[in-house]
Amino acid sequence: MNRFTIRKLTVSGGGHQDSIIEFTDGLNLIIGPSNTGKSLIMDCIDYVFGFTPKVNRPSKIVDNSNGYTHVELELKTDKGSVSLKREIGTTKVSVISHHPEIENGTYSSDRNAKKNINDIFLKLIGINDVHKVLSSQKGSTQSLTWRSILHLFFMKQNDIDRESSALLSPNAMGSTSSAAALLYLLTGKDANDFQKPEDPAISVAKRNAIIMYIRDKRDQLSQKREELEKLLSEHDISDAQSMIDKISSEIQTLQAELNNATQKSKKIMLEIYQQNSKLSECNTVLYNFHSLSKQYQSDVKRLGFIVDGQIASSGHRLVSHCPFCDTELKADPGEDYVTAAATELTKLGKHISELSDAQASAERKKKSIEERIAILEEEKNVLDSYITNELQPKISTFKSELDKNLQIIRWQDELERIHQEEVQYSADLFEKETEEDPKEVKYNILTSYEYDLVNGFEKELISALKSSNFGGASSARLNMKSFDIEIDGHSKPTCMGGGYSAVLNALTVYAMTNYIYQKNGYAPGFLALDSALSQLSEAEHIKTEDSIKYGFMQFLISNALKRQVIVIEHKDKIPFAPKTDEAKGIRVTEFTMNKHSGRYGFLNDVFNPEI
Repeated sequence: MNRFTIRKLTVSGGGHQDSIIEFTDGLNLIIGPSNTGKSLIMDCIDYVFGFTPKVNRPSKIVDNSNGYTHVELELKTDKGSVSLKREIGTTKVSVISHHPEIENGTYSSDRNAKKNINDIFLKLIGINDVHKVLSSQKGSTQSLTWRSILHLFFMKQNDIDRESSALLSPNAMGSTSSAAALLYLLTGKDANDFQKPEDPAISVAKRNAIIMYIRDKRDQLSQKREELEKLLSEHDISDAQSMIDKISSEIQTLQAELNNATQKSKKIMLEIYQQNSKLSECNTVLYNFHSLSKQYQSDVKRLGFIVDGQIASSGHRLVSHCPFCDTELKADPGEDYVTAAATELTKLGKHISELSDAQASAERKKKSIEERIAILEEEKNVLDSYITNELQPKISTFKSELDKNLQIIRWQDELERIHQEEVQYSADLFEKETEEDPKEVKYNILTSYEYDLVNGFEKELISALKSSNFGGASSARLNMKSFDIEIDGHSKPTCMGGGYSAVLNALTVYAMTNYIYQKNGYAPGFLALDSALSQLSEAEHIKTEDSIKYGFMQFLISNALKRQVIVIEHKDKIPFAPKTDEAKGIRVTEFTMNKHSGRYGFLNDVFNPEI
């Protein structure tokens, strides 16, 4: 997941030498006496984070800038650094980015501004889109912002020892919105993942609308029922079903007769087609016979012409002479065509006789076929007339009568259905009219925290408390009513003063941010704590190594290489403070309040009045 840490804080302008605090990615311990500007460091960081001063929550850097004009914060990410420089007393923030997803330019801390630095910080922890979280038990929502989650990673001196839950915002935000914002950081669930309780007024309006709908439907049914009752009163409905059975039987009988007649008509039609085919063949044969008869007649005429010619020319002899000597030649005897023609005529006579017999037979067959076709057509006409004029009208009449009786049955069925629906609508109407007015539903965001999710955090917290020598650590748990930590079944207000509350609050947010990392949730890579140990006073008989202060500091030191933690403390409260050791991830910045030794305080050229 995306994380960012704080690399450097710079307060500049007004002719002063820049006041700079550089941070390591591990444990950053800033110590010194009072009035050296330790808490001002937190105020300056908070100012760049978008803090807006109010009457009851002022800003030290705004109220007393000592002539400085700008506060700049340099952030470190895996994708490049981002520098944010805010002009003191304004909402203007100049951004110089080496991060590919963050644009350079001038932004504003005003939440209504189009270019708001809220978007930058959310993007740096991987939240790129606008998300809504629940803000009240009524189901109202508000946008998730950087300021709404900052209390989980940034605890100022005024907030660290509070008796209320460290997991909830110390500002005016309600507990619902704080718990909803934390749930999103852990799980990614926002308001879209929860069903919003319906406003009771809307529920009442919906119920009234349903009542009106039921009444309208019931009135419509009553009107329809009256219409059906009037229709049924105009018909004899006593034996409708018996009439239907009788008519259906008649229709079935007539339909069977119609089917038989239709099949018989089809068979007759098929035979007519067959007879017409035979008639066509017969006509073809007769046509061929007629053609052959004409041929025979032509042959008879030809042969008769030959015979007549032969007889006519038999008395005239043709004389032929030799072309050389002109001697009369003896003529060859001519062929006898008469005998051959007579023979041929005899054959033709026989053929003509046979052809005549065949023609007569074909004519008789044709007549027989035509007579059969006429009989079949008459039968078909009679049958078709019977189907068209008797069977079909009877069936149509019976069907019409059947439809009338069926309609009566349908009206009866519909009337029965309407009676049933009227009863049901009356019951529904009674139920809705006697229904109690809905009460306002309250949405408890804490019920969305599943046991495994809470138990995982509790294990992380117990481990941190034990490492810090905190008494009753093994009994620590998150009370899901107060959403705060209780030890041995007791809440902070009932068993702890400000000192113990401060340490418990610090370890609570430390454990929670660690848990968010484990869940791959949304969180920056730093944790800043102001004066977690300053108010704690332990019994004198407790050995240093057994004290909570020592255990707390050793816990931070042992985990210095794992994450960035910024701790601001009074030096005299932790005499066992470590020395700077970059190899172990420890950097100590000490203010001396001594102009002649070390660094006097956070702001250069700013000194306390001398006594």
